[in-house]
Amino acid sequence: MTDRPMHTAPDLFERLNALYADGVHALEDGRLHDAVMVFTEALQLDDQFRQAEVTMYAQRAFAYQRLGDHVAAIRDYGRAIEMEPPMNQAQYLFHRGMCFTALGGHEEHAVNDFGRAIAIYPGHPGPYHLRGKLLATDLARYEEAIADFDQLLAMHAVAEGYQLRGYAKLNVGRGHDAIPDLLEANRLEQDTYTDYLLAWAGAITPDDELFYRSMQAVLAADPETYRQYFLDNDDFARFRHLPRFRQIVGT
Repeated sequence: MTDRPMHTAPDLFERLNALYADGVHALEDGRLHDAVMVFTEALQLDDQFRQAEVTMYAQRAFAYQRLGDHVAAIRDYGRAIEMEPPMNQAQYLFHRGMCFTALGGHEEHAVNDFGRAIAIYPGHPGPYHLRGKLLATDLARYEEAIADFDQLLAMHAVAEGYQLRGYAKLNVGRGHDAIPDLLEANRLEQDTYTDYLLAWAGAITPDDELFYRSMQAVLAADPETYRQYFLDNDDFARFRHLPRFRQIVGT
């Protein structure tokens, strides 16, 4: 950063404006390495410079995130969060949460960032979706996940939201309640994993016809992945001696 006030440094303001514009154009064109290089040069001149409240740390963070350099993106989002107004912070917290998720092993950091984003701006469905997904699939905090998916689905009908809410309900023994969610997920976007979850719901509800129908759909679509699950999962044990099960599974 320059050690002189910006307005006394010859042509500095114009230079920063030009670099900022070049960096934005590089981002828009997908020239991500160029964007990082340009914003880095500009930050060395004045790391406080911004346009419409958006710092160059935020812009460089977007480039790093798209490049898959999540560690660098997390660092830059942190600076942008310190320097920018709350509405911008909500966006950067959301993106930083995505970076923590992508790194793996930082699920609690991601959950915290998504929660902070929600606290600032509760009207965006994204943090509920991604926090709910982490809570359900990585942290086994199923009731919290259900609450997040309730919020998400009140705003936006997303197949994965219904699927994962159904999955969370199955894990807390609410098989009957999971079925409408899973059926809606499949109506929005047919998916073999959703059919597997429907088979699981049918097994524990119990709804034997739903179990058999869903198992047949799963094994018709992807027998190599799912056949062993039907043979090993304890929730399916009561079916294994039955001729209909054996015929579908092929034992």
